[in-house]
Amino acid sequence: MPAPTPHDRRPAAWLHRRLGPLVLVCHLLALLLPAPGTRLRTATLGLHGLRLDVSACALFLILFAAAFQVPPARALAAVRRPTALSAGLAAHLLTAFLLAPATALALSALGRQELAGSLAGAVALITAAPVAAAATVWIGRDGDVTALLAVVLLSALLSPLTMPATLGLLGDVLPATARARALVHGASGQTRTLLTAAVALPCAAGLLARGLTPAAVAGRLAERAPVVATTAMLALTYVNATAAVPVLRRESWTVIVLCAAVGWAVCRLAFQSGSLTARALRLPPGSATTVTLACGMSNVGVGAVVVVRALPDQPHALLVVLAYGLVQKVTAHRAVTKGARLRTTAPTDLADRGVHG
Repeated sequence: MPAPTPHDRRPAAWLHRRLGPLVLVCHLLALLLPAPGTRLRTATLGLHGLRLDVSACALFLILFAAAFQVPPARALAAVRRPTALSAGLAAHLLTAFLLAPATALALSALGRQELAGSLAGAVALITAAPVAAAATVWIGRDGDVTALLAVVLLSALLSPLTMPATLGLLGDVLPATARARALVHGASGQTRTLLTAAVALPCAAGLLARGLTPAAVAGRLAERAPVVATTAMLALTYVNATAAVPVLRRESWTVIVLCAAVGWAVCRLAFQSGSLTARALRLPPGSATTVTLACGMSNVGVGAVVVVRALPDQPHALLVVLAYGLVQKVTAHRAVTKGARLRTTAPTDLADRGVHG
């Protein structure tokens, strides 16, 4: 094994190599010590009349730090090379139409009609949510981070239109239509405000700040930005996971296992859909990782907030969202590791096939 380079010994590289175990530690900490996270989750920060909670602030930091790492020229390059951008966004938008009906049909076949509507509605919401801001943290310096950031931004900007429209269409075919429509009404206003303040605005601010900062200073700050983004992502993981503790204490183990199984299966299928899309388009490993993450990673923070507000009498729906959030982080780690391995072991094979980054 080659000795680590100075770059590999930096804090950002150290955190990126250990993201998978650190995420599991955050979930375990939420289960064993939920009180601090619960207090943080309910705390708000007043800023010129605007009330922001900890989740929104963490999302802001993640996106701002990710956007700051991208020089304006690279942001424009993502538009000039739109294959990964359009493939990732399209695959993410279409996933809900495959997985939510499949969830309803599977639960009905298992004789759990009383859960089919609410759990399928939760699946529809989490898969229709915008691409997770934390996807840019997982991809690190592997893959096309510029294209992935563009997917995150476009997904956030379009989500006030795409989320209600997607849920409205699915409401006509899913069982317990009233619950799906409740998600539509709850999502339409809540996501617009949350996504504008915590996703779209920090992306624009990060890009603007990078453009206005002198190159020498921007380079030094950009080296520290991944540490900020990763730390904020881990804090957000812990805070969101504490929301599951009271639900775990109320629900039966049968329901808990079923909800966890639904979240696991749906997440794995979402990532597989992204991987198959990239393979069908014969994308190089870096772009393939971008499309895989864009399809599989949904904004669990937004999903959890909307589920709690739109379905307050269906706590097991929140378990599906949180299970998806845990599985997507573990699966994202595997996807990035696999992409890095392909780039280092098969460059000749890719060149022979005429695939270029």
